[in-house]
Amino acid sequence: MLRRGSRLGKYRLERRIGQGAVGAVWKARDTVEGRVVALKIVPPGAVQEFGREAVEREARIGNRLEHPNIVTPRNADWIDGHFVLATDLARSNLVAYPGAHRSGRIALRVIRDVAMGLAHAHASRIMHRDLKPGNILIFGDGHAALADFGEWRLAKRTAVTYTEGGTLGYMAPEQAYGRPSLGSDVFSLGLIAYELLSGHLLKWPLSWPPEGYARFSSKVSGAIERALRKAAEFEPARRFSDGIEFHQALESACRRVEQQRSRPRRRPRSPAPVPSALEVEAELFRRRHGRRLDMRFACHRCEGPISESMAWCPWCGSRDNSFREITPYPLVCPDCERGVRAEWTACPWCASGRLAGNGRRPRPDARALRRCSRRDCDGELRAFMRCCPRCKQRPRRPWIDRELEDRCPRCHWSVSRQSWRHCPWCGRREPAAGKFARS
Repeated sequence: MLRRGSRLGKYRLERRIGQGAVGAVWKARDTVEGRVVALKIVPPGAVQEFGREAVEREARIGNRLEHPNIVTPRNADWIDGHFVLATDLARSNLVAYPGAHRSGRIALRVIRDVAMGLAHAHASRIMHRDLKPGNILIFGDGHAALADFGEWRLAKRTAVTYTEGGTLGYMAPEQAYGRPSLGSDVFSLGLIAYELLSGHLLKWPLSWPPEGYARFSSKVSGAIERALRKAAEFEPARRFSDGIEFHQALESACRRVEQQRSRPRRRPRSPAPVPSALEVEAELFRRRHGRRLDMRFACHRCEGPISESMAWCPWCGSRDNSFREITPYPLVCPDCERGVRAEWTACPWCASGRLAGNGRRPRPDARALRRCSRRDCDGELRAFMRCCPRCKQRPRRPWIDRELEDRCPRCHWSVSRQSWRHCPWCGRREPAAGKFARS
């Protein structure tokens, strides 16, 4: 039996990370080349059931589809009766990638990546036929790639029955009836796009606007919305014929939107708008505390002052702020898109995921206020960090700012009950204006 630490040829198995239709996927280390890979292992029993040629088909298809947005095999071999397929190790798949479900900008970036890979496959007249979030992998640099080409042929077929109000899953109607086409892959990607941007999977029978349309339309503009809506048409004749056509339409819509945003707008001469009470309060708070709390940025939703260490906007409660393009740090965490230093091995702002680090001993941090509470760790913590950037140890004492007199009842960190509507550290919402407990 395969287990953690066992050897399979030159690979040492480290952790089982998934289960496919015919075999398991392991995180493994190539002991010859010294790198970590994803190892898909088809056991001898599955080889006997499906046949050697059918099992090898995925590797042959992958070699024909060399593209950055398609997972291609690095090595394929037979070892002790097992068929072994090695690929680059992804960080997660789309199901477990919260950024795409939370941010419309990240979701659209993933959709464009997958559309590009799908167009490349369709140019070679190769269909995927099992396009779903679990087969879209997200890598460390944030780019998405299609995986599991050819595995659909090995999966056991199940009966599909359509009932009123029942979901179609991600399969096109004509594919369920045994007549798949290149447009069937486009339909699956259209459903994935709508689910990412709205939080709801389209159901049959479909009436427009469907459930979640308000959230969907708020995240994409008119041109992009029309392209995604056409991709998810249930009638094949009204849908894009293949991934090439869909990719071209989507990229054209994105370029038009980007040009409109970059085009300077003529503002009509009108009296200056009267700022709201919240805007006045936020500006007064920024002048008094902004420099000390490093609130040099503006929330993308309400434009209130925020700092990079804040997980939630204290004014509107938004959690979608990205600092990828504006952070003063040299690198960016792929999970929360906040800045990190090169020698850190953990993101101190979101306390999730692991960073590669450069292996160097960190230089003394002039902005650090604490040292890590672990005896064997030399990590230093800046204000309002959620964990140590070296070992992920959480601070034992809450962060207290001397000029903020109030404490959040949930996380006990410093807050301003007179100004903030939300705790920026844990997201606690105040039902009435200013009810934080005094310290």
